[in-house]
Amino acid sequence: MTTTTSPVNRRQRDDASSNVLSRDYNQLLRWPTAIDPETSEVRLRLGTTIDALVMRAGFGGEVNHQLVQAMLRGPIIVVPGTKVVDWVFLTQPRTPMRQSTIADLVAARVGWYNVGSTIALPAFGATEGDLYWLQRPETDVELPAWGSVVGAIRRTFRLTW
Repeated sequence: MTTTTSPVNRRQRDDASSNVLSRDYNQLLRWPTAIDPETSEVRLRLGTTIDALVMRAGFGGEVNHQLVQAMLRGPIIVVPGTKVVDWVFLTQPRTPMRQSTIADLVAARVGWYNVGSTIALPAFGATEGDLYWLQRPETDVELPAWGSVVGAIRRTFRLTW
């Protein structure tokens, strides 16, 4: 006997798993998440308690190496694309930046999000080919400071160029 899942049943299952995932992020990590009603994605609200920096994967690998050398570690989301792969480094909230810092980030092709923006979070069991964790978040482990990740970016950029 063959069983098929109707689009309605699949949507209900996806909604239920999104609710569980959102609850886990809220309760275990105390991250401000919400579920996108159109896509059922779990979305992380940036700006007040958590922020993010996004860069190309190759450069991100070098930045992560700088962080490890400084004995820092933070969650990294891999965002696969058709031509490029981005890494999103999650940090503590953004701190004010000098114009020279902004110029260095722009020159290194590193981006950041507006306060209040949201980004999709991967499921904990997600694998390559979809949004997934390169480094998973850990409960009771503080995110790296925004300035620490920016410092690693600037050091990497100076070494690269």
